[in-house]
Amino acid sequence: MKKKLLWIALAMMMLVALGACSKKSDTDLAKESVEGFMTALGELKIDDAQKYVLEKDKDALKDDDFMKEMDKPENKFFVDILKSAKFEFKSGEIKDGAEEGKLVYAITAKDMMSIISQSMDDILAGKSEEEIMAGIDVSKMEEKTKDVEIEVKKEGDSWKVADPETIMMEMSGVGGMADLMEGGE
Repeated sequence: MKKKLLWIALAMMMLVALGACSKKSDTDLAKESVEGFMTALGELKIDDAQKYVLEKDKDALKDDDFMKEMDKPENKFFVDILKSAKFEFKSGEIKDGAEEGKLVYAITAKDMMSIISQSMDDILAGKSEEEIMAGIDVSKMEEKTKDVEIEVKKEGDSWKVADPETIMMEMSGVGGMADLMEGGE
């Protein structure tokens, strides 16, 4: 009888321990949201990307004109750039129970600065915007990796990306241009 009770007690302890192990931390849940957003954005699944941003930012992700005209050279160019972007978690921890936090990801994207001289030559040669965009081979563009601090906030029971614009700019390769305009890097 004592052995039976001991086995039942051990089984109960194992069940409790397994339940505690499977609970994800706030850091893990926030990382899932950030990575879900970046994956959906890279695949141009805007409806999916909207699930990972704050309610106030959902409409900012919709650009119906862009989505309808993805075959235009200038839009296809940005589609190809977004699809080629990669990301990797670097650092950051969110204390369980916190309402906001920051995670750092290394984002590798095509370097838009690498095509400026080529584009300037084309502009001086009198080429149209369509001709210039059609002549750029995204696969041959240089890549740049940058550590990006991503803000996350809790909305209801879910972690959400608090600044999707920063991620979109970095993944599309124009984050460096924004830094230059602000007098940064």
